[in-house]
Amino acid sequence: MSPPEFVVEPFGDRALVVRFRAQPSVELTSVLAGLARGAAGLEPVVDAWPGLTSVLIETARGGADRVRELVPELIAGVETAPGTLHTVEVAYDGEDLAWVCEHLGIPADTLIARHSEPVYDVRLLGSPGFVYLSEVPAEIAVPRLEEPRPLVAGGSVGIGGSQAGIYGRPRPGGWRIIGRAAEVPPVVPGDRVRFVPR
Repeated sequence: MSPPEFVVEPFGDRALVVRFRAQPSVELTSVLAGLARGAAGLEPVVDAWPGLTSVLIETARGGADRVRELVPELIAGVETAPGTLHTVEVAYDGEDLAWVCEHLGIPADTLIARHSEPVYDVRLLGSPGFVYLSEVPAEIAVPRLEEPRPLVAGGSVGIGGSQAGIYGRPRPGGWRIIGRAAEVPPVVPGDRVRFVPR
């Protein structure tokens, strides 16, 4: 895969945002994760965070210009090997399971089969501890809650629009909860997740 087009923009006086002109995909996620790892190893860099289509790079004061010059080289050197595959056991008994099935007009076993069929890629780690995954099959996409819940249990597995996700820790949220993970693995962007019903 040839590196996607990108632009580098200032973000305050000590940070840069590298924005890619591409839609989220497993290949782009691998590039973002590789760029963040490479940037984090540079002396002026304080930290680097991959997003869905961008990487935020924070530098020490005066280091942003040097890092900007190195970004093309870092991107060219990224290896896009797939990340670790994690198997996540899920009890499909979430509080929104019945609503989702009724909304979609399908029985629970069909929803479970379709949700657990794909291998999802880890797109982004949100705060606190939220794991954003790639898209669910189009036929089981559902709208988010009109009003987010004040607290969703850690380990909850949900669907938010067309995207799959896992609540790594308790937090507020508006995704439709269809199950509970027995354990949330320590994933990083570029890893992959397969759900296994239990």
